[in-house]
Amino acid sequence: MFSSSPMPPFIVNFYAPQNASADVRGRKLNAILAWPDDRLEWSHDYIQILFPLPERSAFSLSAPVVDERVFSAFRFSLEHQARLREALSRMLKFYGFDLIPRAEGEESHYEVRKGSNFPEASPNWVKRFDHNHLRITRIIRSCRVLGLEDEALAFHEALKMVAQENQGVISQKSLMYWQRAAERPLYLAPEDDKDEGKGKDFLYRHEELKEDAARAGDSPSKT
Repeated sequence: MFSSSPMPPFIVNFYAPQNASADVRGRKLNAILAWPDDRLEWSHDYIQILFPLPERSAFSLSAPVVDERVFSAFRFSLEHQARLREALSRMLKFYGFDLIPRAEGEESHYEVRKGSNFPEASPNWVKRFDHNHLRITRIIRSCRVLGLEDEALAFHEALKMVAQENQGVISQKSLMYWQRAAERPLYLAPEDDKDEGKGKDFLYRHEELKEDAARAGDSPSKT
């Protein structure tokens, strides 16, 4: 008897802790995370896979999109979140940062600090504008959408610290997009100037539940 249940979305299988799927070019998550920094820099078709968004990519029409099934799969799976955290850690290292777990009881579970390779890695993106600025916006938003809120916000705090130390180097436009990605309700994309009701319905529902949970003192992380 054949099962009538639909196949899991590609990105859910790609991030599966076991028997993970490959992308259309035959690349698996572990292989990409093992790339050297120079390949992460010049290859432009992996970031949309590692960090999918609810919005369709303008640069890769075949890139996965976060729908309600993907959203729920990641938020209900600690294993998928752990694999996503591995991807985030690799990209943080690429930018010269380390992801550090904090002691239990602290308000945020993670912090992002400069790593030992920061002097070598930072010139690659600490500049007026760079394609890595777009990547950073995507990474922050994707992690928040898929359940790594603390990690995404810790990354943004580290970016703000670097910007303060390098006044006027990083463009205000990039800083604005990073802030939008970190602080806006999830239904509102960083590139949207205002809420015109075009966000995904499931993200609107999530934010409503989040507000209800905040009033009740509960956590909405899996809603």
